[in-house]
Amino acid sequence: MRRVALLALLALALPTAALATSIGTNDYTNYGTVSAGTATVSGSATTSLTISSQLISINSTLGNLGKVTVTTGTISGGVFTGGTISIVNTSNVTLFSSTLTGGTVTVIGGNTFVAYNLGGIVGGFQLTNGNIVSGDTIVTPEPGTLGLLGTGLVGLAGIIRRKVRG
Repeated sequence: MRRVALLALLALALPTAALATSIGTNDYTNYGTVSAGTATVSGSATTSLTISSQLISINSTLGNLGKVTVTTGTISGGVFTGGTISIVNTSNVTLFSSTLTGGTVTVIGGNTFVAYNLGGIVGGFQLTNGNIVSGDTIVTPEPGTLGLLGTGLVGLAGIIRRKVRG
């Protein structure tokens, strides 16, 4: 009977863990202007870009909170693979850092749009007429990882229980 109850509990817990997409979600918003010194842009939309601007919002907290820097990999035909993103606070403590899996660079009417992907996390930058930089990155932990962790812990508990009893 206990085994049936444990299996029923596990059957209910795993789908709940898989739906936990809002745990630890952070929305990082950045904005700056090159002319005011709150943003920098180097490279070109046909080779590689490094774009950096002021971090102005984390979830609902506003202000000068740090800096967001995105470096694309080599751009070929508007597509790139690789690159990095780094988000630091005003004390230069890293809030988030990751390697990009790829993305696209599009130039329309003098405006450059960079969309990047970091394995399920999507973000982007806009560079308006070479002066205004803005963007958004939303970081959410992968729910499958939480389910895998829970399953592993249940398995370890079962192994320990057998060794103690037997």
